Amino acid sequence: MGEVVLHIGLPKTGTTTLQRAVFPRLASVVYAGKDASSHRFVTPELGAAMAAVVSSDTILGEVAPRLGRAIAALRETASASTLLISTEALAHPCARDIGLVASRLALAVPDARILITLRAQDSLALSWFRSHGRFAQYLFLHKGESERVPALLEQHAWWRFVVRESRAGLLAMLDFDVVCAAYEAKFARRVTVLPLELLSADRVDYCARLGSALGVSGAECSELLGHARENHGLSRREVSLARLLARLGISMEFLEFRGRSAFRRFLAAGSPADRALNEEIVSELCERFAAGNARLGARHNFDARKLWPNCSSP
Repeated sequence: MGEVVLHIGLPKTGTTTLQRAVFPRLASVVYAGKDASSHRFVTPELGAAMAAVVSSDTILGEVAPRLGRAIAALRETASASTLLISTEALAHPCARDIGLVASRLALAVPDARILITLRAQDSLALSWFRSHGRFAQYLFLHKGESERVPALLEQHAWWRFVVRESRAGLLAMLDFDVVCAAYEAKFARRVTVLPLELLSADRVDYCARLGSALGVSGAECSELLGHARENHGLSRREVSLARLLARLGISMEFLEFRGRSAFRRFLAAGSPADRALNEEIVSELCERFAAGNARLGARHNFDARKLWPNCSSP
């Protein structure tokens, strides 16, 4: 029975690149998903169990044993020394409770190793806004019965909705120190925290840490990463068209599949929209998370002030 690695990939931290370019191609790893294209896992049983761990209400009973059985079945038949499972859902604003998810995973697979990928809060928040926040997605907030949320938001308006729910949603996900501590409490020293910025600052170190977490060589990870990059942000053309469609009340789902036609490729080829995050939002992120980032960096041997300068104390 091989080892299990659970990749807690926070959204916008290079997860798609890892899921497409690295994880399925590692010789000594059986990758059970999530598949970045289909959003599926290797078996329906594993997919259903993972979904239950993320979203099931506690009044419906304990869901961890179901995931434990699904993973145990895969371990019995795994042809390699490591079974790897990756998904952004485990520490995502859509998760019912990030700490509860960590507890459920510990009950299901107590001997698992944990890989958590992160990215500076200001950079992650900007990427999140480009993909989701602009369209008022994943806004978990209490609002008045007659209050209307616009279909398309500017950064400042979006952030005011985000901070209205300070203990859930995006803000809970961005509290990296608390999120990682929840996993450290359950999995002890079997937790690896990997900042995306380390890939640019010290590629050898990034790949060595990634390889160590997965039980493979850093050189193999480096070779597979190459120049892979996924999930480019929206262009100004796309945002302008989305704004027009929003006024007309037309769905903007086409933006999720903009590579499927010449017209969509034309739209995507324009200059990027929202190159920077609002300075007030950056300042608020630093105020909220700088101290926690320093603690997290100290525990996991990386310089938060160097890698995340806008979200660290001077």
